[in-house]
Amino acid sequence: MAQETTEEFGKRLNQSVEGHPLSPPTPHGRQSWLLAKLKTETGLVVSPNTMSKWFNGTARPRTDNIRKIAQVLSVDEVWLTLGRRPTEKPQIAQERATSAQGAVLLVAGLVEMNGGRFSFPAADDAWDLSINIGGSRFTALIQVANVKDENTFSCIVPEPIGSSRILIVVQERQPELATTACVTFLDVTGAPRQSLGGYSVITLRRESCSDYAAEGGSGEIIRPVRSVSELAGG
Repeated sequence: MAQETTEEFGKRLNQSVEGHPLSPPTPHGRQSWLLAKLKTETGLVVSPNTMSKWFNGTARPRTDNIRKIAQVLSVDEVWLTLGRRPTEKPQIAQERATSAQGAVLLVAGLVEMNGGRFSFPAADDAWDLSINIGGSRFTALIQVANVKDENTFSCIVPEPIGSSRILIVVQERQPELATTACVTFLDVTGAPRQSLGGYSVITLRRESCSDYAAEGGSGEIIRPVRSVSELAGG
């Protein structure tokens, strides 16, 4: 049973690294990436051989080191250690929270510009914004897309989402428009999500200048929301 637990830890570690928006897009280099991240952010120095054993499920870290791994990967410590679903919503890294707040304000402004109304959540609510527009009212989780490469984006979604919709803001890089903020607004509520401990990850691939496809799906195209008022019919 202990060996099975060790093997399962290795699977969860691989899932956590794969799901992190800043990890290398392919398995090559992920172990060295985590080595460097642990050393920089927590001071934990691990040999490549030990890290390889953790990834392969032939050994597992001490409890205090698992805590540090969970910290740098932004996953729930209980889930990473035991595979159990967390009982409380995990804290999101401060830099993501700051970015998300900016995205929430952006969407709130767009709602108001399109004749809608919005409200912010109470302290114990899991959603980011309540939107009332075009006779439709719903709550939304709003996230900023993390750029993995030129055509691949991902975002972390706190779970469970309940009946809330998932809206992603993608900041476009257009050097020729250096003085203009260009963003793409996507409703990815129905997109497949990779479930991890206490949160999930959505990965999008750019198919054309305006079309996206979610990895792990059936190839259905996700098109940008041209106006927040379009969400009223969603």
